[in-house]
Amino acid sequence: MGDDVNEHSATATAVPVVEARTKGVDSARRALQILLRFTEDTPELTVDALRETYDISQASAYRYVSLLREMNLVEERAKGIFVLTPRVARLGRVAEGSFDYRAVAQPVVAWMRDRTGETAQFQRRVNDAAVCVAVAESDHPVRLSFQPGHPMPLHSGAVAKVLLAFQPVSVRTTYLDRLRPHLAKAARSQLERDLETIRETGYAQSAGEVDEGVWAFAAPVRSNDVLLGAVTVAAPDYRVSDARKSDIAAVVHEGAARLSRILEAAL
Repeated sequence: MGDDVNEHSATATAVPVVEARTKGVDSARRALQILLRFTEDTPELTVDALRETYDISQASAYRYVSLLREMNLVEERAKGIFVLTPRVARLGRVAEGSFDYRAVAQPVVAWMRDRTGETAQFQRRVNDAAVCVAVAESDHPVRLSFQPGHPMPLHSGAVAKVLLAFQPVSVRTTYLDRLRPHLAKAARSQLERDLETIRETGYAQSAGEVDEGVWAFAAPVRSNDVLLGAVTVAAPDYRVSDARKSDIAAVVHEGAARLSRILEAAL
């Protein structure tokens, strides 16, 4: 039911465009090249490594790094060993905030809708809420409380619980402490057990937790073990037999994997 999602935006062979190099900024270019060499696998860079990589003198290597230090982008952790500063993390959060998740996720949730015949969504955690970013409605839609742009609590419903479950324990605890009204002790303990189970299994399902008579299945979307959101398919309980639930679960898992790969390449 429907074609597979194309994980590349262009279907035809793209003709590479070679942009002219900006003149007169060789030193700035080299400093930015050094900045971009920091990765998850290479969180530290040494002056000796920079000398070898770029075939430059020790004085030149220090000069480039000094420019990055002046802009508070790197700092010297030990003699000749440099790491990124928190300022770079702030820039990353700004970049992520401006990233158009809806445009990237929409083809995937549309594929999930086409494969299942039911409403599919991509949701992200925004502070203490789950927010629908992209949705593909079925031909026979069901009324859902999770609507685009509308914040929903993180402790009810399959997709919201996925967004909460894959947060650090400290974040989950702070969220539960701030809930008003507070959950009863037994209810909180059960929820905490449920969240641990979701982390272990990699999915959540719910029936009537948010909307009466609605069943939903959700799975996390992650990049390099960082939670970016969750995808879900929701349907009226009467419309989904146990066999269909298994089929829908498989599509949700595949949709989560596809979107994870796309976002990992884009971010």
